[in-house]
Amino acid sequence: MNKLVLIKNPELFQGEKSLSKNKNYFEGWYFKNTNNKEGISFIPGISNENNDKKAFIQVITNDFSYFINYNINDFYFSYKTFIIKIGNSVFSKESIHIDIKDQKQNLKINGDLKYSKSININTNLWAPNIMGPFSYAPGMECNHAILCMKNKVNGSIEFNDRLY
Repeated sequence: MNKLVLIKNPELFQGEKSLSKNKNYFEGWYFKNTNNKEGISFIPGISNENNDKKAFIQVITNDFSYFINYNINDFYFSYKTFIIKIGNSVFSKESIHIDIKDQKQNLKINGDLKYSKSININTNLWAPNIMGPFSYAPGMECNHAILCMKNKVNGSIEFNDRLY
């Protein structure tokens, strides 16, 4: 994938080359969902530490945080549009479909969220994402991007016996 395309589209998976080189690497996408009282966030991602490659979904509520590991082969991404799939869960700019069953942690999480009325950050040639001109610097140890500052969320998530 062309480096400039990835700079202008920071939501797309950036680490395909890093994973194939067997070097330590991490990449994740943070989806924070809140109302006036509570929140539930999802971080789908991949990591490679000492050639131990895995996909994961971290789930964060007001009270707890859970980390669910998956085989790296359960990770799918698209360069055409932002879609990340891990196991049976799918993440995009427009929606989340979450389907997690983890017997070790006694977790059952499923549901669908739809996003609308997104307020995105402003970008330009000198600041193609939140990193500004540093977006163009090769070899940065860490890169960040903010895709949406605020949006409307519709849907529900069933987390064990609790409904969000």
